[in-house]
Amino acid sequence: MTEEPQIVSEGRRLVEEATARGVVVRLLGGVAIWLRASEHAREMLGREYPDLDVVAWKKQSRALRDLLEKLGYEPERVFNATHGAQRLLYYAPGRAFHIDVFLDEFSMSHTLDLTGRLEIEPLTLPAAELLLTKLQVAELNRKDASDAVMLLLDHELADDDGPGRLNAARVAELCAADWGLYTTVTDNLDNVQELVPELLEEEVDRTTVGARLRELERRLDAAPKSRGWKLRAKVGRRMRWYEVPEEVVR
Repeated sequence: MTEEPQIVSEGRRLVEEATARGVVVRLLGGVAIWLRASEHAREMLGREYPDLDVVAWKKQSRALRDLLEKLGYEPERVFNATHGAQRLLYYAPGRAFHIDVFLDEFSMSHTLDLTGRLEIEPLTLPAAELLLTKLQVAELNRKDASDAVMLLLDHELADDDGPGRLNAARVAELCAADWGLYTTVTDNLDNVQELVPELLEEEVDRTTVGARLRELERRLDAAPKSRGWKLRAKVGRRMRWYEVPEEVVR
């Protein structure tokens, strides 16, 4: 059995400590996807995880800050003073790794509103949001593509959330309201599809993930689009449709 990486165990501990104090914290990023993955997927697609990404409610940020410092984490004071309404940064003892804390929303190339989505599952964000945090990257790298494949390998497309289920209706709803998000996500579905033969050795796995990528793209195309989506679509790619995230100095 694949041994649980230390940083994954620390992520689990952080959520448990927060929950015991009534603070809502959920994991996202590669660590969250590893936790949701099967042993088979972990063996093929597991990687080193250099940091922790979590999301919490802004209204509980003071309690979360107190907890992190009690657990020995060091705040990046300048960053937190500047960005603390949306995002916090903490270092583990000895700066072995850092924790990125997103408050109420995940904002990088695109912004994902997480209202009502943190308490659906006990440890991580739902699979739909985990996938979107990977596919919203305007310049997708191999690491993010691999994480997306790892998630899709073990999650069937569904119209609701839960273990082993990826809420495709939720993904389609968000993309149908935002042409920019739709464009980046559908571009990346194609990009991930191209990498599947390199990332997966077994034909049965390639078939499973390939079919889910195609079905998700079909659902995004079929979903009724908002008026704002249609207006922005007329401008198209002539105007940049994504943000360039500020690089955080570690």
